[in-house]
Amino acid sequence: MKFKSIASAAAIAVTAAVFVLGSAVSSEAKGHKKKAEPAPQRSATCIFSAPAPVCAARGGLSLTYRNACYAGNDGAVVKAQKACPPQKAMKAKKKGKKAAKKAGKKK
Repeated sequence: MKFKSIASAAAIAVTAAVFVLGSAVSSEAKGHKKKAEPAPQRSATCIFSAPAPVCAARGGLSLTYRNACYAGNDGAVVKAQKACPPQKAMKAKKKGKKAAKKAGKKK
C-alpha cells in the first residue's frame, strides 16, 4: 500500500517537472536577431478621404478597397490605383453547377 502511494507521488512529480521544463523553452528567443516588425499605423480619418478605388493584395487575395487608406488599415498592399478586375473563376464555377444540374435532370 505504501509503495503505491510513493509511486503515484513520484509519477506526479515527474509529470510536473516535465511540464515545467517543457514550457520554459528559452532557446527560441536566443539567437533570434530579426527585429519584430512595427505594427502598421492605422488612420481613423479614412472616412474623410476621397473615394478612389484601389486594388490591393491581402493573404493571397486581390481585393478592391474604397481608397488606399482603407487598404492600409486592413494590412493590404496596394497593387493598382484602380478597382480589381472581376474574377472569372466564380463564373466558371456557376457554369459547372448549371451543367451538373442539367446532367442530373437528363438521367
